[in-house]
Amino acid sequence: MTTEKGEQLRQQLIAAVVKKRAAIARAHEIVVRLLEPGIPEPEFLSLLCEIGPPNYSDIVDEREINLCGYPLCSTVLENVPKQKYSISASKNKVYDITERKKFCSGYCFKASEYIKSQVPTSPLWLRDRETRPSFQLLPRNT
Repeated sequence: MTTEKGEQLRQQLIAAVVKKRAAIARAHEIVVRLLEPGIPEPEFLSLLCEIGPPNYSDIVDEREINLCGYPLCSTVLENVPKQKYSISASKNKVYDITERKKFCSGYCFKASEYIKSQVPTSPLWLRDRETRPSFQLLPRNT
């Protein structure tokens, strides 16, 4: 390989690493932003294309310390059940409620899961090559 080609390859590699680090740093900024209460819907929807599923899970996990895990809800979590399971006598089933406890209501849990299912799984630093997805919120009557 000639020195010119080697240098060109080196520059491309450096640019790729810089791009990757910038995308990861931006995703971290978004996680921090979405921990705050009172996020407007348009801003929330516009930020989703710059994070991945692990980032969204971090948002839910961090929010549930004080607030409902759903980023569009500002309800303070109170009276969170201590148990890990819920028993339904009528359905004769045992449910693991570990994830559900992070939310103030069934709607917020379902809405968060609906958004989570739409968050792109592709690498953050390659998203500029993709078509920007259009995210949908779960309708309130669901």
